[in-house]
Amino acid sequence: MFPALETDIKQETRSDPYEDFMYRHLQYYGYYKVPAKGSYFTSARVGGKRGIIKELAVTLQGPEDNTLLFESRFESGNLQKAVRVDTYEYELTLRTDLYTNKHTQWFYFRVQNTRKDATYRFTIVNLLKPKSLYAVGMKPLMYSQLDAKTRNIGWRREGSEIRYYKNNTDDGQQPFYCLTWTIQFPHDQDTCFFAHFYPYTYTDLQYYLLSVANNPLQSQFCKLRTLCRSLAGNTVYLLTITNPSRTPQEAAAKKAVVLSARAHPGESNGSWVMKGFLDFILSNSPDAELLRDIFVFKVVPMLNPDGVIVGNYRCSLAGRDLNRHYKTILKESFPCIWYTKNMIKRLLEEREVLLYCDFHGHSRKNNIFLYGCNNSDRKYWLHERVFPLMLSKNAPEKFSFHSCNFKVQKSKEGTGRVVMWRMGILNSYTMESTFGGSTLGNKRDTHFTTEDLKSLGYHVCDTLLDFCDPDRAKFMQCLAELKELLQQEIHKKFNELGQDMDLGESWNDISLSDIESSTSGSDSSLSDGLPAHLLNIADELNQKKKMDKKKKKKPPQTRKQRNEQYQKNNLVRELKSTEDALERAGFASTVQKRSTFPKNADHTSSSTIQNEKPRPSESRLRGRDKGLSLDASEATALVLTKNKEKVQREKPRHTAACSPKTSTDTGREPAPDATPRWLQNRLLAPRRRRATMVVYPSLHVYTYP
Repeated sequence: MFPALETDIKQETRSDPYEDFMYRHLQYYGYYKVPAKGSYFTSARVGGKRGIIKELAVTLQGPEDNTLLFESRFESGNLQKAVRVDTYEYELTLRTDLYTNKHTQWFYFRVQNTRKDATYRFTIVNLLKPKSLYAVGMKPLMYSQLDAKTRNIGWRREGSEIRYYKNNTDDGQQPFYCLTWTIQFPHDQDTCFFAHFYPYTYTDLQYYLLSVANNPLQSQFCKLRTLCRSLAGNTVYLLTITNPSRTPQEAAAKKAVVLSARAHPGESNGSWVMKGFLDFILSNSPDAELLRDIFVFKVVPMLNPDGVIVGNYRCSLAGRDLNRHYKTILKESFPCIWYTKNMIKRLLEEREVLLYCDFHGHSRKNNIFLYGCNNSDRKYWLHERVFPLMLSKNAPEKFSFHSCNFKVQKSKEGTGRVVMWRMGILNSYTMESTFGGSTLGNKRDTHFTTEDLKSLGYHVCDTLLDFCDPDRAKFMQCLAELKELLQQEIHKKFNELGQDMDLGESWNDISLSDIESSTSGSDSSLSDGLPAHLLNIADELNQKKKMDKKKKKKPPQTRKQRNEQYQKNNLVRELKSTEDALERAGFASTVQKRSTFPKNADHTSSSTIQNEKPRPSESRLRGRDKGLSLDASEATALVLTKNKEKVQREKPRHTAACSPKTSTDTGREPAPDATPRWLQNRLLAPRRRRATMVVYPSLHVYTYP
């Protein structure tokens, strides 16, 4: 029934019965899968590359050797290099997103040969963000395999003496920032993992979807399809969740809700919110059944599987941020985004889309919040803020309405929420879940767990029911509260400016964008532009254009130079016209003797050239190509004087004038300084005369030696 899953997912088994039992036990109790022994990854596909894997960079000299062994050649791992600078101190370098030189934030690696009684210090030396939640109390995550087997303890926050600071090295390049922490391992000879956040891999998603497909009840109202294939050939899944309708009219009356996650692969918190949503909407809860009765849910649980697999933080294998390219027309370079947008276009033609939400993570702010879009239509004024306010009331200890923002910035025009909003979806959002924790209520100063994030998925469903309640009391109450909050915010802004104004009834005419700050915090603008595999082509074209400009002769700069050039060009034209006239009158021999043209000059006898007056550009071209001398002799001047009237009488009259700026010669190359038309259209459609094949760079992961 689901051939894509059958080919992409293979049931994992272990030869050791105890290990296999413990693996299934840990999965059942939610202690999430970590790479197994011998699990290596060197390609952009799950399962890795077939072939020989390089040995470890360090070989232990004996049982007393306490050197730590590092590894990240597994799914979502991204450690590039580990350097031992002291007995128990290591400097770590993260691999940048593939085909970029930036976006080092996510980390995930393994450590072996640990010692229990030692205090180790790890320092990641090439982070790029100047601010981080690590500076205000956030801790890294650690997983101990021995603790997982013996004590049922999975991922947990660990680390002491945590510092986040700017690297002192200043070589003129972009500044780096360091994250350092100390750790004491719980066991000798343990295998431990460290991560920026709770990992959720592409394989984890496939196992989850396989369980849904094999569930006889869930498979009745959850249809799993392949939306498209990624650049590396991985399946991008699309789930359609709704209860079967009794009549076509009932099916057509359903509104749609579109949800997606993991456009940024390092933001695994988005996948945990998505998992919580799917757990609830696929359950047998009465509220879930009601939601499936009134809505059609379109869910893309992992938009960027390639980036997730290779351990990128922000980009796809095109080296670009997918959440800045929803306006793209490059289907081959951004297939996941292109097909998602077109799926929503078709959906809008069928039915109203009530809500769109893309799940993300945030590295600089605590809590969970939404980014939306201000609506300029006064009929629906502040309506886009009702859903976020309701969500904050349903999850007061996790969701912060005051952290929400609804300003549409120019730099965010290519994001999913803005593009979908411009397509007509009023309630279009980006959900930002922190990598840290909460500052609200009883959960204040605590880290978020996966259960906290999954509960947000449930609260999204609960808020949908409140938002669509036929009794509009809750909706109108929230709308009145929003107007009061906005009025307070406007007065606050005026007070900050030192103005005390009574706005009266005109306060709601103020632009909402003027009183909101920007949604700054991301460095996605660094990933704008052409995809990485087209940059070489663009560089070659730009280089060729520069070379053509260098070859082009510079035009005269002064009026005197322009006049001299004009006189020379006129003289050339008169010489040529005289030559043609004298040849027709029988004076060819005289002209050949007295002419300043070289003896081996190629004087064409074409009727077209004989009967047409040369254009200025053609005269200059002939003069340059034929080596024409611009100084006339006395004999040539005498010939010109005697035969001027005769030449004028014999020169044919032209009935059609040709503009010197427009050439009818289609075989001639374009002017060097003009932008070739094919360059402008290169990315829009391939040329029909030649089959265009996009050659992608080889897909691999850079690992330490």
